[in-house]
Amino acid sequence: MVLTNYRRGFTLVELIVAAVIAALVAGSAVASVTQMLKLKAKSAARQQAYERADMATGRMALDLANIVRHHNLQFARVSVTDGGTGPTARDGLMLLTRSVRPVRDEMDAAEGGEYEVQYRVKPYSATDQTSALWRRRDPAHDLFMDAGGVAAPLVRCIKTVSIQAYDGNDWFDSWDSDADGYPHAIRVEITVDSDDGTATATSRRTIAIDRTPLPPVPVDETDSTTPTTPATGGAS
Repeated sequence: MVLTNYRRGFTLVELIVAAVIAALVAGSAVASVTQMLKLKAKSAARQQAYERADMATGRMALDLANIVRHHNLQFARVSVTDGGTGPTARDGLMLLTRSVRPVRDEMDAAEGGEYEVQYRVKPYSATDQTSALWRRRDPAHDLFMDAGGVAAPLVRCIKTVSIQAYDGNDWFDSWDSDADGYPHAIRVEITVDSDDGTATATSRRTIAIDRTPLPPVPVDETDSTTPTTPATGGAS
């Protein structure tokens, strides 16, 4: 009697079914990985846009918190330039602020602690026309308030920059302390895109401006009706 070892193999149908299952599993894995990479890229784009918007408003808020306050407005400045509304808003801001960071090297020229700071939207560079928020700094109290100093792009891919000044009752799209005095507050809203344009973020900040009191009113001792307390309020 002869015994033979007989091993049954896979049929063609079983092989086809196994191949189909393997293809489905591989396709699901590829789709999951692709979706995960897309979500990661989208999250990174959102984070980039948010960081840019927050950095821009934060830098403005820091400068506004340190504006020069003086009862003589010839030695102070807060100016808001209206650059449109809605999706085309490109407002500008110029002010005198205090800082301990010099603009130039100490060997170039002596600098005080007060500086002109100007914000405006312009192309990032001559070769890159992407809108960017630029910040210019220059030692204060020179002949030209809106020129000179060192300018550098602060944030790229700017969509809108909206700045308003508050007088205690209403918000205004334009303001000049030379004529209007100190505002009570400045409201800044900046919208920025990510590099790939897939995400947009908006940052808003309202910065209160400490009001500089008026100088004391001279008291005439012979006039009993003259108030003896100094007048306070915003410079105008």
